[in-house]
Amino acid sequence: MTTRLDVAAKLQNQFGNSIYYDKQAVDDSLQDGIDEVCAFTGCIYKSAAIPFTQYTTYYDLLTLLPDYIGIVAMWNDTIRRWMWPTSLRKLNQQRIDWDVALGTPYYFCPISHRYVAIWLKPGAPDYGRMFVFYRAAAPLLDDNEPIPIPDEHITSLELYSITDLWEQAQEWGKASEAASDYIKNLNALRILMRNKRNSDRIMGLK
Repeated sequence: MTTRLDVAAKLQNQFGNSIYYDKQAVDDSLQDGIDEVCAFTGCIYKSAAIPFTQYTTYYDLLTLLPDYIGIVAMWNDTIRRWMWPTSLRKLNQQRIDWDVALGTPYYFCPISHRYVAIWLKPGAPDYGRMFVFYRAAAPLLDDNEPIPIPDEHITSLELYSITDLWEQAQEWGKASEAASDYIKNLNALRILMRNKRNSDRIMGLK
């Protein structure tokens, strides 16, 4: 797989100015790029086991999972079933005090960028656990670790940094051209990652 050194070498060749665009500037740009690309496309999917907590409706996934960006699907391991995604509007249609109702958790509902609610909530202690499938944030890059983007789409990261570095140099026309290509590549990667999702997770949020 492609490393940061590989991409940085291409960028230095693209700009041909190792003094103005020093290693730190290129590395910082690539880190900003991988953060944005992974957040938008969902390049990194992870799962984690989280215990259900008695009488708990709302779970702070950003605290429980520090690299959490957004939920994709949830599995109730106690009853061996996928939980259905739903919305606050539908839950309020069920009953206005839905978040106090006790029972078997069959549904989950994203509340904000960090909180996810379940319905119903377990009233028994040690009820069991859920598996949360989620989009994860990009790691901190170093020179030799593989970049978590498919090699055939590494151009999206390159184009981000080309756009960014041209903007830093106030070359607005060149930056605009690169940005247009970047957006096209980014959307192609987003579609690829969406289509590669496991078919067993068809109830996941898109």
